[in-house]
Amino acid sequence: MNIDSLIHAEIDGEITPEQHAQLEDLLRADWQARQRYLELADQHARLLQQPAINTGRLQKSTPKRPTRRWLPALTAAAAVIACAFILWPRHQAETEATSNGVAMLSQTMDARFTTTLRSGDTLKPGTVKLTQGLAQIEFFSGATALIEGSAEIEILSAWEARCLSGRVRVHVPPAAKGFLMHAPGMKLEDLGTEFALNVKDNTSAVHVFEGEVIAHTNAQSPASLKQGMSLSSAKATTVIPQDFLSISELHGLVKQRDIQRFADWQQWSLTACKDPRLIAYYTFKHLEDDRWDRLVKNVTEPRHPQRAGGAVGAAWTQGRWPEKTALEFKRPGDRVRLNLDGTYHALTLACWVKVDSVDKKYNSLLLTDGYDNGEPHWQIYEDGSLMFSIMYRPAEAAKNAKYNQMYFSKPVFTADSLGRWHHLAVTYDNTSGEVIQYFDAQPVGREISPLHQPGRAIVFGPCEIGNWGLPTQGHQFPIRNLNGAIDEFAIFSNVLSASEISTLYNHGKPD
Repeated sequence: MNIDSLIHAEIDGEITPEQHAQLEDLLRADWQARQRYLELADQHARLLQQPAINTGRLQKSTPKRPTRRWLPALTAAAAVIACAFILWPRHQAETEATSNGVAMLSQTMDARFTTTLRSGDTLKPGTVKLTQGLAQIEFFSGATALIEGSAEIEILSAWEARCLSGRVRVHVPPAAKGFLMHAPGMKLEDLGTEFALNVKDNTSAVHVFEGEVIAHTNAQSPASLKQGMSLSSAKATTVIPQDFLSISELHGLVKQRDIQRFADWQQWSLTACKDPRLIAYYTFKHLEDDRWDRLVKNVTEPRHPQRAGGAVGAAWTQGRWPEKTALEFKRPGDRVRLNLDGTYHALTLACWVKVDSVDKKYNSLLLTDGYDNGEPHWQIYEDGSLMFSIMYRPAEAAKNAKYNQMYFSKPVFTADSLGRWHHLAVTYDNTSGEVIQYFDAQPVGREISPLHQPGRAIVFGPCEIGNWGLPTQGHQFPIRNLNGAIDEFAIFSNVLSASEISTLYNHGKPD
């Protein structure tokens, strides 16, 4: 085994006594070996320090043998430092994922904000400034605010907000009774109701659609406002109830928007499927004429029907739009079986995925059966990062030797990004060895493995989306099924540029 393989085996707790002795000899004799040990141990330690996502259950892995507490003294000072890294704890205690959010942006319609926001975002206390369109904010107390046009809302807590300017319509169910909405010149205490508020030129006006609101003003005693009643802090500001969009009207507009977005994507995909660089393209359309209900059609033009997939266990579910279908993966048996022929020199993998939980050490996006030379693996790691790797093992190397090139992005799946549709992509060039990983069209990882050698072929063969069909013998983590849903999956034989990744994202994003 070479020095890298021995170091990986030591760090992963898979080293044999004979290999450990070999590693000690190398560290004593070669300062470059000691430097390499420090580099890999530091990389491993930094990965362990990433926050774990405990939305599901992450098992602490048990080493095959007791963790070594000491190593024989090394003669050089650098070797002593290397020894200290060997003693570094291999497993960090689990930490519960947390969120500082008090509300969420549940729906938008042609909305533009002064900061980057999208539907599904968790909102912390602070100001939300809408410059156009519609936005629905759901507070964790249960209250809902619909803001429209040019408006500015300051979120104070799950039970309190301030309208700084613009129009807002608020609904407070019984469970959120007591929700407070501040505005210039007044404070509105909601007793379970629906009201509209208009703030203009630092003056306010409120109208109650139903229920009751207690209005506290600077000049008057608290006033009880009931259905149909209005109150203004200045004569110049009024409320015209008909000017405020109802929630049912918003839902109607969102439905029309979704229908149009889906139609636009369908039209675009008819052209996209003709890209000659495509190896396979799965749109996850539920085929009504599929009697067995299991076909995942490859829709590339020209057709390659032998590259179609077969769903196993995975259930059809709603995709990015109500009319769109996707496949849901929940159980250890859920998967899509593929068999991709051909030999390639570069690749791009891209998909739309909704991750419900990162509850395993490795969570599959696409894995080949086993892990033979030239085969790529694409997964989500336990810390929420994207993980791409490709295997090139010399013929004389032991099966458990570490020869796979591994690449990690920064963590992207956090407590606030789960349960939403995201676009993932990764590119790999076998000449340069560069891997670039993308999350919602933004680069989140770029690196070249020190193990890379140019020109080695890329192959797939039998493989699976959302699971690992044939784990390597005796592997410590054989169960890797995704906990979530996949809507669209494309495999290219070239490296797509950043602008092309953006095109995939912009044509496919839900809103």
